[in-house]
Amino acid sequence: MKGFSRTQIILIAAVLFVIVGVIFVFVLGGKQTKNQLTGAITVWGLDSPSTMEQLTQGYQQAQPGVTVTYKQLNQLTYEQDLINALAAGRGPDVFMIHNSWLPKHYDKLWPLTESQLPITQFRGLYPTVVEQNFAPDGVVYALPMYLDTLVMLYNKDSFDAAEIAIPPKTWLELQNLIPKLRAIDKNGRLTKAAAAIGGSPKSVSRATDLLNLLMLQSGSRMVSRDFTETQFFPEGVQALDFYTQFTNAAKDYYAWDENFGYSLDSFANGSTAVIFAYSSQLPAIKDKNQFIKIGIAPMLQSSEAKQSVNWADYWGYSVSIKSRAATAGWDFISYVTNSASQKIYIAATGRPPVLRSLIAQYQNEPQLGVFAKQALTARSWPQIDNIAVANSFAKAIEAVIGGRATSDRALQQAGEEINDLMLRRRNRN
Repeated sequence: MKGFSRTQIILIAAVLFVIVGVIFVFVLGGKQTKNQLTGAITVWGLDSPSTMEQLTQGYQQAQPGVTVTYKQLNQLTYEQDLINALAAGRGPDVFMIHNSWLPKHYDKLWPLTESQLPITQFRGLYPTVVEQNFAPDGVVYALPMYLDTLVMLYNKDSFDAAEIAIPPKTWLELQNLIPKLRAIDKNGRLTKAAAAIGGSPKSVSRATDLLNLLMLQSGSRMVSRDFTETQFFPEGVQALDFYTQFTNAAKDYYAWDENFGYSLDSFANGSTAVIFAYSSQLPAIKDKNQFIKIGIAPMLQSSEAKQSVNWADYWGYSVSIKSRAATAGWDFISYVTNSASQKIYIAATGRPPVLRSLIAQYQNEPQLGVFAKQALTARSWPQIDNIAVANSFAKAIEAVIGGRATSDRALQQAGEEINDLMLRRRNRN
């Protein structure tokens, strides 16, 4: 067999070089571009466009093939607007959900698979309450942007005037300070409130959140394991009794009156010494009075508690079950909820961190430190409908402080209303 000539050898080598080069480029190119996505996603949320602009621009630099359109909605009508849009087939690909929404809206969401985000990895990233809210059965339906909790806000000038050097840490300590913090006229009416607690949502901001917290702190299970009925008794009744005592003028711990005005306003104008609020409410208070000196203290706990229990309120992003760009949607969510993006978000909004890694970094920060620490002990319970639960609890509070029902009867009525809603939901499914 005749050998190849020098010219043939050169030609063969050149062809092989080209082939190897093509394979090399294809393989390397595949690695570089296999995570590159194309398409368009619409995102609905509650943050301002200016807040989200940095995050969406950063994402589009990372994924230039994906176009992101962000729309801010009004929080007061957000849920209904979202439901209507999804039902009409014109909803967004990605949207915000509240931490209490999963029981009533899970069927509208496209969850992550175990391979995309294993639950063990999820637990390493977030505090326990996030799993309770967004991945209760080990399936991740949403990723949070931040995590807010109820804290005690106190007027430093009021505390100084009452010669109180250190804010209370327990409910009992607050009760003992009430005579120093309140002022009562000769007719027995409050002229200065010690603390905004015990009233209905008409006068006390986040009144039903406070009641939820007290019920959890008292040890109430709230709902059965099979999610078929409420279990408020007996601890829940004790919590409702404890809550409403603060509006009873005949009690030693009379601290608030239903006719005193709205709690955020009365705190801002200096006529209420203590309120319980979230970090998201601080700007509104300061807008009402830029000179007020606000102290931020951890949420009060039971004197007998071995572990703190706090109440969470936050939002996260999820993907619509009807989205045709679910992969890009989750890729976007993964980007805006990563550590670098959340630092940008915290700086823009002043909201507390949710990632464990950031919680550790912000624990000693003057304003966000308390909220960051409390994220680790925040808890929740699965509510069939957060609005319905809040309405039932509000009616229970109003019935007790109005003298129309005892605490056990009022809470029994609330439980029956919620149980009926759970039954109707099961029958519909």
